[in-house]
Amino acid sequence: MPLSILLIMSVGLVVGAAIQCLAPLNFRPGIFFGVTVDPEFLRTEDARRILWRYRRPIIVMTVLCIAALWLVVPRLSGPAAPLAASALVFLGVSVAIVSMARATSHVRPFAKPLSPIRTVSVIPRKRTLPGGWLPLFGPMLIVGTARWLLLTKREAMPPEVYRAALALLLVPFVWNALGMWVAWLATFRIRQINPGGPAANEESVDRRSKYWLRLLLAYFNTVLFVAMALAVARITTAAAGPRFVVIMWASLVVLATIALAYLVKRRRFALDTSGMTVGDSTPDACWKWGFIYYNPDDPAFVVETRAGRGGCDLNFGNKWSWVASAVILAAPFLIRFLWL
Repeated sequence: MPLSILLIMSVGLVVGAAIQCLAPLNFRPGIFFGVTVDPEFLRTEDARRILWRYRRPIIVMTVLCIAALWLVVPRLSGPAAPLAASALVFLGVSVAIVSMARATSHVRPFAKPLSPIRTVSVIPRKRTLPGGWLPLFGPMLIVGTARWLLLTKREAMPPEVYRAALALLLVPFVWNALGMWVAWLATFRIRQINPGGPAANEESVDRRSKYWLRLLLAYFNTVLFVAMALAVARITTAAAGPRFVVIMWASLVVLATIALAYLVKRRRFALDTSGMTVGDSTPDACWKWGFIYYNPDDPAFVVETRAGRGGCDLNFGNKWSWVASAVILAAPFLIRFLWL
């Protein structure tokens, strides 16, 4: 396996571990690893102990995966090398999921009793897509333009090169389609958690900021794969050298730094502002491992995510969630036959 690929994967493992370790900064005040708690609990020794027990396996596994990536993978040949590298990434993500589930079980003894009284606002809220529809469709328009450009150059390139370039474009196409659907759900289909006051304002700010963050990631992913597809097709040489890789990774680091600074700022603001409990009214018992929602008594199709802010989770107690999940899982395979 080329040295550049090993280096890129190592950086990716480190960045992924950092995101997983810092994920608790994205929890809403009043929610800790998917469990409703008193906001002051986050300042206690118990909370810090649970947080470290969550992060420790992630850090250890990341170190082991990077060591295996450099010591074991280069000794493999043929398809065994990329398969082993992919297995290491899968292993790192799996450990993070298990660690999250264990942290949820450790927090449950400190759960705050859920009030049976629900408050709603009778003031109508007009929800609009931040920035309008054009920025949302922008990444898909870029992919469509690249697809059209490849089609016009098809006769000038070997069939295997054409298919390889199309395969690279399939990644941002599926990513953007799913991202657009999630953005629409998070904007128009999720119920308002807080009826008013500082918590409601914090909730609205979080939703808008996370919408723009998802959009920036979509543009980043689109530019990366479109550039690689055009380079494979030899339509452009912009992504052919190491300079492009350095620029893309530097852009990702800058984006991650801005997002982290924003999360820290909003978290401090929420903790230091009275009346800023931004939990939700869904029962803790209906959240499996803190991030899977199953409540047949709740008619909602999607609900506000508990693993962070500004996102949405499917209610698997609603039969349409299983239909949507089946469509999402089958989409890449169906699109593959229609795309290539």
